[in-house]
Amino acid sequence: MNDQKINKQDKVKSGINPLIVAIAGAVAGAGIAVAGILLSDKKNRTKVIKTSTTIKDNVVDLVKKTQKQVEADKKMLHKRILAEKVKVKKVVASAKNSLDKTAKEVNNAVKLL
Repeated sequence: MNDQKINKQDKVKSGINPLIVAIAGAVAGAGIAVAGILLSDKKNRTKVIKTSTTIKDNVVDLVKKTQKQVEADKKMLHKRILAEKVKVKKVVASAKNSLDKTAKEVNNAVKLL
């Protein structure tokens, strides 16, 4: 069960949401299918090819931008996690020093009794 959760998290962390890609592909495919009706004329074929190429290029650009943003977000999150770890270590060290100091004071007080 734990391995399944880890695998699912790895898929989510991998970058692009498959649903977004599927929707973009479906929209582009539908547009091309509708345009296919107009393919009887050379002028229309040229327009369809140009439009479908533009759509494909836009989707590819969007995917690349999304991947870059996800990577940037991962790096930022990693930096924040490291910063929080440092803070936690400092707090733990301070608490340990405080406990050590208190323990010494208690030992000294017990010796005086």
